[in-house]
Amino acid sequence: MKNNTVESLIEEKIGLDAEAIGRKLVEKAVSARMEQCRISSVRAYAEALENSDDEWKRLIEMVVVPETWFFRNREAFHYLVRFVTDDWLPRGSGRPLSVLSIPCSTGEEPYSIAMALLDAGIQEDRFSIAGIDISEKALERARDGVYGQASFRGKDLSFRDHYFRRKGDVYRLLDPVRGKVFFKTGNVMERHFATGLTYDVIFCRNLMIYMSPAARNQTLKTMSRLLDDKGIFFCGHAERQTALDRGFEAINETGVFACRKIRRESGEKAAAWTAEKVPVSGIHGAGSRPDENKPKFIQKPAFKKEVQSSERTDEPRKPEPDTIDAAMENPADLFPKVKELADHGKLLDALELCEIFLNENPVHVEAHFLMGLILEALHDAERAEAFFNRAIYLNPEHVEALNHMAFMELHRGNKAGAERLRKRAQRIGMGGVERRSTENQSSGRRYGK
Repeated sequence: MKNNTVESLIEEKIGLDAEAIGRKLVEKAVSARMEQCRISSVRAYAEALENSDDEWKRLIEMVVVPETWFFRNREAFHYLVRFVTDDWLPRGSGRPLSVLSIPCSTGEEPYSIAMALLDAGIQEDRFSIAGIDISEKALERARDGVYGQASFRGKDLSFRDHYFRRKGDVYRLLDPVRGKVFFKTGNVMERHFATGLTYDVIFCRNLMIYMSPAARNQTLKTMSRLLDDKGIFFCGHAERQTALDRGFEAINETGVFACRKIRRESGEKAAAWTAEKVPVSGIHGAGSRPDENKPKFIQKPAFKKEVQSSERTDEPRKPEPDTIDAAMENPADLFPKVKELADHGKLLDALELCEIFLNENPVHVEAHFLMGLILEALHDAERAEAFFNRAIYLNPEHVEALNHMAFMELHRGNKAGAERLRKRAQRIGMGGVERRSTENQSSGRRYGK
């Protein structure tokens, strides 16, 4: 243990970095648990955590925020089907396809995998899916298979009509799909996690962006151990480069963010599976094709408003207490106030207020994006990138954040990465780089110098 703090314990036991998940969120959770346990000091609470598995579970439920939906990033499910039908099945394996979803949260991802495979005509006895998560409450919801409107996003919801039955305001997943997923509590940071098991496909998306560097390394070692030598590994768009740096090679399919193990023994080339997508009723209509007529360049984000010259000093201007206090009197108006402050060049005030807003609204997509814009304007590229990544994690079709990330990749010399992000923004069909060069003069690109 590095020191006797709760943040250090969280990092060591479950790998989450307090800065990445939000220190205020951690502090709020710890304060609530300390009050419930009638413990007055953080050090004493940290000691209690080390001696009580039950208290660990209670704290975990408060710091893990599930945010997922069915068929998130549909390209991944299209590619999964193509891998199974064009590569795995022709090998003639005598055993069922084994798939791991971790963290599986409330079940939307593993159930999406099951629906995609069933839609592709894969027989029920030819595949098995394991869903693992550290949150027991999330797993309870997953096993129940009952979902509200927030779990269904995007234009194509045909799968909902086929695989769910509506009851009031909720939808219950049919038993044939529920029965294909086995859920289990697990912690990927445990030394002997899933020992002896091997999977043909692993989905581990948008976990590592919230982990410390050491935890990311350990997680990737574990994924490599669990993945079959000819299997595929799906990760988040912001996580793939880390995987490539640690023993994986990219599968160059736009929008898929998948890897495989590097094949050293015979120089074997893995199939690209670039044939036409298998028409699957539950995952069709994944988005428009790239517009080849759009310009193939990335333009540095411009900004409409300049910070007033009187505010440009060598020393950072401190936030104005009166501005913050006035905004806090009307919490409902907090986010519009953040945008107003940023529009007027009061970046430090906007930064502080946006942090307060995100502490109370940790899955607010536009607040994460705006935080990235503000930090970018304050020349804090590293933190800005983290917030853009979170905006994309919460909304994979956030064109604004994708374009800002593309510029950042280009700025650091990663032309290939920038091009992938640019094409992804184009493919979404919401304007990409070309449209944002005109429309976003009044929205995203406001706060720079």
